[in-house]
Amino acid sequence: MLATKTRQVVETSDTVKLELYRLLGEGYRAMQDGRTSTIEEVRERLEKMMIY
Repeated sequence: MLATKTRQVVETSDTVKLELYRLLGEGYRAMQDGRTSTIEEVRERLEKMMIY
């Protein structure tokens, strides 16, 4: 007997997608400029973004 699992599809809004692309672009520009951040700095920024 085959057991099938249903997949839950999570829809993301266009706003969330645009924010993701903005962050990716920001990271890419930072890499080109040679800017670096520690894991802790990135974690703090993400936590602040999640609060707002």
